Amino acid sequence: MHLAEYLFRRLYELNIRSVFGVPGDFNLVALDYIGKCGLNWVGNVNELNAGYAADGYARVKGISAIFTTFGVGELSALNAIAGASAEFVPVIHVVGFPSTTAKEKRLPMHHTLGDGDYELFMEMSARISSAVAFLDSTKDARKMIDETIIQCARSSKPVYIGLPMDLVQAEIDATSLATPLPLEDPHSNPVVEEDKAISAVMNRISMARSPVILVDSLAGRWNGLHPTRAFVEKSNIPCFSFPMAKGVIDEGLPQFRGIYSASASEPGIEEQVQMSDLIIHIGPRATDLNTAGLKNELSHIETISFQRDSILMKENSFSNLRMNGVLRRLSETFCSTRSNSMSSSSGSGTSSMRSEESTKTDPNIDFEDSMNALLGRKVKSSPLVTQDRLWKRVSSWLEEDDIISMDVGTSAFGALWSPHTKGAESLFQLLWSSIGYALGAAVGGAFAAREQRRRMILFIGDGSFQMTAQEVSTMVRHKLGVIIFVICNDGYTIERMIHGWDKSYNDIQPWDFQMLPAVFKPEPDSVRTYSVHTEADLDALLTDPQFGPASNFGDKQPPPLRLVEVHMAKEDAPQSLHKMVDAICGKKK
Repeated sequence: MHLAEYLFRRLYELNIRSVFGVPGDFNLVALDYIGKCGLNWVGNVNELNAGYAADGYARVKGISAIFTTFGVGELSALNAIAGASAEFVPVIHVVGFPSTTAKEKRLPMHHTLGDGDYELFMEMSARISSAVAFLDSTKDARKMIDETIIQCARSSKPVYIGLPMDLVQAEIDATSLATPLPLEDPHSNPVVEEDKAISAVMNRISMARSPVILVDSLAGRWNGLHPTRAFVEKSNIPCFSFPMAKGVIDEGLPQFRGIYSASASEPGIEEQVQMSDLIIHIGPRATDLNTAGLKNELSHIETISFQRDSILMKENSFSNLRMNGVLRRLSETFCSTRSNSMSSSSGSGTSSMRSEESTKTDPNIDFEDSMNALLGRKVKSSPLVTQDRLWKRVSSWLEEDDIISMDVGTSAFGALWSPHTKGAESLFQLLWSSIGYALGAAVGGAFAAREQRRRMILFIGDGSFQMTAQEVSTMVRHKLGVIIFVICNDGYTIERMIHGWDKSYNDIQPWDFQMLPAVFKPEPDSVRTYSVHTEADLDALLTDPQFGPASNFGDKQPPPLRLVEVHMAKEDAPQSLHKMVDAICGKKK
């Protein structure tokens, strides 16, 4: 089998069906093998957006691939790959190289610096990759491909594979394709140590009067999603999620209490956590936007910390124990009597812990507003849309299993702190925080959504949109049917809140977003645009059966791309963002 075909068949084995990237002369011949292997070549507008798309696809499907050309292509993708590295997203970055002869002779080829150094860019990627492989001969190429892919899956971080153009059609022995790659980490916990850890954890939980679970961002990494969910559900212990863990826990569970982010939490949330006498912290990762300024405001409360390779307790700590194995055992052995007692104690204890302001936002809209919108009545002097109204209303409009991409700024801080539906997945970067990420990620999420028959929804600010606007072309080209909400609030609101409220460097040129899709020459009725200014506009749109549910468009053709301008004052921002900026910067607008 040709080497390129072997590589792409391994990608197919991983349940990857779409490969992102941009063609270049050093990867063109290899691209011919993508369709042959049952994969779809997306063909993004640029490599940065392709990297964002690969990130979004991996967050939904578990792993992804991007194919760029040497030098100019791979470096354009590097920002997106760094974001995947920072946030533990497994992306396989394949780079089409010049020939091995050119490399050996150090020829001054195009896309190089002209100095004969063909490894410089690979070395740059090595700093943000968990493995780097350059396929310089057929001798070990098959083994290098397999080991690099395995490392990507086990580390949950990007990897890099360099494929020289003269080896694309080199023949290799492909008999190993008959054996699936062992992606699961072979490490298993020592039974005796695991038994001790489970006994210690259960004993401490049984002694607690008001324990709580804090689910953090790493709880969903390294195949930890299902063990974490099972533990939360079976323990029936009140549970809170850090912002970066949005989507890990089903927010419809009765024990789910809301998003915790220290002083940036919704009213009543921080108080509930502070009143606990035991914190079970799953997948901890302290970052400034996740914890409202890296302040350890819970240090006085005893904590059981479930980390990837250890369980840390006040008196008993267990190293070399995988979190996932312990969580699975805890879920299986959590006795029914303990569950029942926890349920009753949470029922009485939780009522005292919960403030009357409630930990969850009421998603219901006013009955009168709903009827007016449904009957097409004009509402007199309907108020302008506000951040508070938008996110409350959107929460009630979301459907189960939606995929929601949101950019850092008012979009993320509005959507993250609002209730989401069962099975909803969130695509966002709260650590890397690259503005414009959400639009590119929505492309990757949309391909995954199409494979799984789900909706893809994007919330993005007008400034962020302008960073990666070209990728709407990819949405139009592939008829992805994304629902886009552009928050039109006159510039970089999050930057204004940090510094320079009226400074010109936080301004942008206003765009007519409704006209933009026409630039990409969509087919008739494949794109619809809307403009929302008032609450009545918003309610009328979200209750329109021809706007939201994908099921209303039938199976014969994909639903249209829907782009909505949501206009609001630039001074308006979600309360969670106000609190976060105040906590981190120590000042308000």
